[in-house]
Amino acid sequence: MDRRTFLAATAGTTLAVGVAGCSGFREISIPEELEGTDADRQLPVPTLGDGDVTIEVYEDTGCQGCREFQADVFPVLEGELLDTGEATYQHRDFVVGAADESAEMANAARAVQHETHTDGDPNGDFFEYKAAVMRADDWSDDRLGRMAQSFDILPERITSALEDETFYPTLVADWERGEAAGVEGTPTVVIEDELIEDPFDIDEIRDRVSESSEVDPTTTDNAIESFRDAR
Repeated sequence: MDRRTFLAATAGTTLAVGVAGCSGFREISIPEELEGTDADRQLPVPTLGDGDVTIEVYEDTGCQGCREFQADVFPVLEGELLDTGEATYQHRDFVVGAADESAEMANAARAVQHETHTDGDPNGDFFEYKAAVMRADDWSDDRLGRMAQSFDILPERITSALEDETFYPTLVADWERGEAAGVEGTPTVVIEDELIEDPFDIDEIRDRVSESSEVDPTTTDNAIESFRDAR
C-alpha cells in the first residue's frame, strides 16, 4: 500500500539496553533461534519512496527504541525526505532479542508481506501489520495470527509460518547485511553505506541525505516548504 504514516507512539515494556535503543552497550551475535539458518532473500525489501538516496533502518520489532524512532523520527523523514522524492526508505530486520518473541514478530510480519504483496505492491500490508504488532502487548503465536485477520488473512496462514519458521532465512539475510555494515543495535540508520551515529538526530540524517542527494536542492527546498505549510 502507498500509505506510509504507519506508526504512532506506542506503549509496552521490553528489554532495552543502552539509551533509546536495544543492545547498544553489549556485544551482540545472531540470536540462537536463527543460528544454522542459511540466508535467503525470500521477499522484496520493504521499501517506501523512490528517491536517489537510500535510508536503511535496522529494527527489532520488539525494541522500545524502535517504537520511539517510528513515532518521533519516521514522520519527519516521510514528510521532508520521502514525500519530496529525495530519499528511499528501506526496512531491515535486525533481531537482537529485545523481546522474547522478537524473531516470531518479525517472521509474522514477513508472512503477512508474503500473503499480501503483488508485483505492483511488493510491500503488501507489511508496514501496517508491523505497526499493529508494535502497538500490541500480546505477541503469542495465536495473537500474531489473529491480528492478521484485519488484513483478510486466515490466522492459520501466519501460525503455520511461525511453526515452520518460514521466513527466518530472510531475517538472517538482513542480519548478515547489518553485521557487515557495522550495525550493533537497534534502531540503526544507514545512509548510502554510512552509519548515522545517533538514529534520533534528525539533523544529521537530513545532512547526510543532502550530501548524498543528486536532487536539485531548490526543488527539494520548495517541496519541504510546501509540506511544512500544509501541516
